[in-house]
Amino acid sequence: MADAHGHARLLDLGSGSGVVSREARGVFDETIALDLSPAILAASETVSDRRIAADTDALPIADESVDAVTCFAVLHHLYDAGGLAREVARVLKPGGVFWSDHDMDLAFYSRFRWPLKVYRRLRAADEKYARASSDIDAETYALAEFRENGVDGQRIVGQLRDARLHPEASFHWFGLTGLTNRLFGERVCARGWAPLLSITAVKVQGDHPEKLL
Repeated sequence: MADAHGHARLLDLGSGSGVVSREARGVFDETIALDLSPAILAASETVSDRRIAADTDALPIADESVDAVTCFAVLHHLYDAGGLAREVARVLKPGGVFWSDHDMDLAFYSRFRWPLKVYRRLRAADEKYARASSDIDAETYALAEFRENGVDGQRIVGQLRDARLHPEASFHWFGLTGLTNRLFGERVCARGWAPLLSITAVKVQGDHPEKLL
C-alpha cells in the first residue's frame, strides 16, 4: 500500500488521546491524527506526526493519499456515517484499508437493553464527565454520545459499500474488561450476541460501480 517511495501513511479519525496513533509507531512512516477538538489534539501532540482539527465529513486530505484509515470508538458520536464513508473512500489509495472498532451495535442494545440500563446506572458515565468539567452538562453529553444506544452496523456497512468500498463486519467482546477478555475475548459472535462492532473495508484497485451492484 505504500507509495512509490515506500512511504506508508495512516489517518486516525477521532484520534482522541492517540491510542491508535501510539500503537502505529514503527508500522507506518507517518501518522496523521484528526479530531474535532483542537484541545484534545494539543494534549496528545507527541503521539502523532501531524495533527488536524476537522470534521470527519470534510477531511482536508488529498484524494488517494493515505494507506489506512482508522476510526476507534468514534461511530457512536456521529449523527450519520454516510459522509465519513464517502470521505474515507476518497482519501484511501487503491488497496487501502479502513478499520473501525469499539462501537456498540444496535442489535446488542435491542436484545439486552434492560441489563445495559442497570449497568449504565451503576457506571454513571454522564456524572463522571460532569464532575470532570463544568462545561459538560446533560445536553452536551447527550449530543456527544449521540448513538449511545448503539450504531446500526448493517446500515454503516451499506454506506461503506455505497462508497465503493468492500466492507466486512464482525462482533466481539474484546477490550471491555479483563473478565470478558478471558471469557469471550477470542470469540467472534453472531450479531446481537456481542456488543462491539468491528468493520474492515478495502478499497479495491480498479473497482467500478457496476461491480458492486
